Amino acid sequence: MEPFDLPTLDGLHLVPGLCDGVKVGPEALAGFPSLQTLPHSAALGFHGVNVHGSESRNQSMVVHVQNPDAETKVEDIAERMCGGRVFSGWPFLQEGKVVAVSDALFRYEKMAVVRGAKERVVSMPHAPAGLGHWKMKAERIEQVYSKRCGVITGSVDVLLHIRPLKGDCRLFLGCMRVLACG
Repeated sequence: MEPFDLPTLDGLHLVPGLCDGVKVGPEALAGFPSLQTLPHSAALGFHGVNVHGSESRNQSMVVHVQNPDAETKVEDIAERMCGGRVFSGWPFLQEGKVVAVSDALFRYEKMAVVRGAKERVVSMPHAPAGLGHWKMKAERIEQVYSKRCGVITGSVDVLLHIRPLKGDCRLFLGCMRVLACG
């Protein structure tokens, strides 16, 4: 062991808080996790959140996410979301493009039914094996967020089908441009 002496500031001073120009919350860099973009509430309670491989026996801070689209029809969600960019996989966000939206019975995609016509949302029923797969996927999402993250989502009624973006490049001016979908 060797003793360590803290360095002196030699006339400098520490500035408490964040530096000027730091963006946090909804204005933060793309992909930076934030709860400020979702309506939510939080409470301390016993929930059994998985911490290092076992359920916590103490109270945990549990986040309850409210669904702003609870009364919205799936077709309207598909119309608004298909073809758009979203961030998925909270809290480790990755940008992607929404290619379809699905509920327990149908998959909704935007496509041109007639060549040259404007794209519109088309619903296609799930295959018989797809019904069970969809339900299993929705329940798994709800369970993982609940037990691993301490986030109560409520029932998952709609899934977004997302193609993750492969990469981006920095342009001369410093801004980012997305290259392609995966």
